Amino acid sequence: MTIFTLPSTPAIRRSRWGNTANNTVFRSPLDQAAQVLELPGAKWVATYVLPPMDRANAAAWQAFLMKLRGRANQFYGYDPDARSPRGTGAGIPAVMGAAQTGTTLITDGWAASQTVLKVGDYFAYDITGGAGRQLHMVVADAISDGTGQATLTFEPPIRTAPADNEPLILTDASCPMMLTDPSVGWDTDQISLYGIEFEAEEAF
Repeated sequence: MTIFTLPSTPAIRRSRWGNTANNTVFRSPLDQAAQVLELPGAKWVATYVLPPMDRANAAAWQAFLMKLRGRANQFYGYDPDARSPRGTGAGIPAVMGAAQTGTTLITDGWAASQTVLKVGDYFAYDITGGAGRQLHMVVADAISDGTGQATLTFEPPIRTAPADNEPLILTDASCPMMLTDPSVGWDTDQISLYGIEFEAEEAF
């Protein structure tokens, strides 16, 4: 299995990006009261739409889709409209301490006393041993202290604890994704302009 990078040009024209929680709902047959069971396994989902392209410009995207071989290979997917943080992101941030779980993460290596990440910013990190990459959205502003430490509050929860000193990815923060449909294709019109659209979901 190979993980590819999205082509850089032509740029994505329109996208739908979000997260699907893994919930099971039980309803009482008596009064229809709902009980929700939250399970691990929330995943990022995306729809990418490319602009109309001539054959020369469409070729890179056609080749990319073909190389995915349906769902056999993966690519690093991200939110195209949030490729860099709104916070300063200053410093060389990393995980501070192993075995962290839940929806907070203690980090260090930031520039001191700054709003390093703002609500809606993304960050990611790789899991030691080739166990993938996890992507999170910050849900509260993260402010570094005088020593460059900051606690990040985010969603979805950590699936696999990152290693101590694992670097954080802030620019083009991404996660491995696979196509939701193994079939790929493209449309063309009477003047040979290509239309390409595809859907993907986080792979883990």
